[in-house]
Amino acid sequence: MKTIALGLLGIATLLLTESTVRAQHYYSPPEGAGLYLRAGIGGSILEDGKLTDFGGAADNRIEYEVGIVAQGAVGYAFNQYVATELEFGFIGAKIDSVSGLFTDDTYLYNVPMIANVVFSFPIPDTFVVPYVGVGAGGAVTVFDTDGFGDNSVMLFGNDSDVVFAWQAFAGLRFELNEHISLGIGYKYFAADDASFKYRPAFQGDPDLKLGLEGVKAHSLFITFQIRF
Repeated sequence: MKTIALGLLGIATLLLTESTVRAQHYYSPPEGAGLYLRAGIGGSILEDGKLTDFGGAADNRIEYEVGIVAQGAVGYAFNQYVATELEFGFIGAKIDSVSGLFTDDTYLYNVPMIANVVFSFPIPDTFVVPYVGVGAGGAVTVFDTDGFGDNSVMLFGNDSDVVFAWQAFAGLRFELNEHISLGIGYKYFAADDASFKYRPAFQGDPDLKLGLEGVKAHSLFITFQIRF
């Protein structure tokens, strides 16, 4: 009986060990899976927009100077091909001119917070990884001026609005090693129309409403990514 019991115990131990090994193998993360951080910076060209409200309906054309774009993201790759991430960023440019109005050091900033889905396509036997992605979320749009208006109305200071925003992007990552990569990319960013309120010059007058068509920006940037 003791021999039989020892034999059964040995068989049970082997089965348990095999099951544990299989479970560990089954739950091991896929290749490329894991948490990562990304940062990037570059230049941005904003499409011409228009003034939609300036104390009443308006249609003044807005031209922007070349701006800057910065971004940071924390994400999780499920495998080599699919990842999700939360991106924070900044897209800002100086307003070059507004038809019929004057501007003095006037800027428009967008600070987006967007959830992205990223699809990567590793090229076998190379360190090059093309990728594309799309995302949606919101952006804080800030209008900041040292002087904006016409002969009858002048605005100073800044105000902000929260609007819907989305983006699409594509680029290349160059894997320097298992954890670090550098990249180049293009992004199209679009935000909804924004509106701002400024106090009147004379007490008792209503606030002046300023409306701007939503930003549409084309950005080129370089990135640094680290995977854990």
